[in-house]
Amino acid sequence: MKLTFTWEKISGDIDPFCESSDKNEDGISLLACLLMDDGGRRYIETLSWVHDGILKVDSVTRGYLSNSDWDREAWGAKVDGNEVKIYSLHNEYYCELVAVSTFRMALEAWANFIQSAPDMAVKKEISL
Repeated sequence: MKLTFTWEKISGDIDPFCESSDKNEDGISLLACLLMDDGGRRYIETLSWVHDGILKVDSVTRGYLSNSDWDREAWGAKVDGNEVKIYSLHNEYYCELVAVSTFRMALEAWANFIQSAPDMAVKKEISL
């Protein structure tokens, strides 16, 4: 799987954008949707939420928790064992599974990207 991070002009603001090489039959990456779910806040204000997701993944992988939920406004993730179920909060049957290691790398890469200076010329690709 490859994630591509760019800065896009959306509604007059420059915001981070994520695309994934892995898409479902509808042409949508639920992982990308989850990462970009800002809960109606400015993207930089979501950094603590992303870090919270990393902590939850680490708590499960280290055995402190058997599973953990992490969600925002429209998308959620259930970390359980070696996989993560990413799902719509509006339709729990609209979901995809990713390896927990892939999910953690995606969270860390997204956190690093949204902390960088917005630059429309930047395109960062991450292979997971």
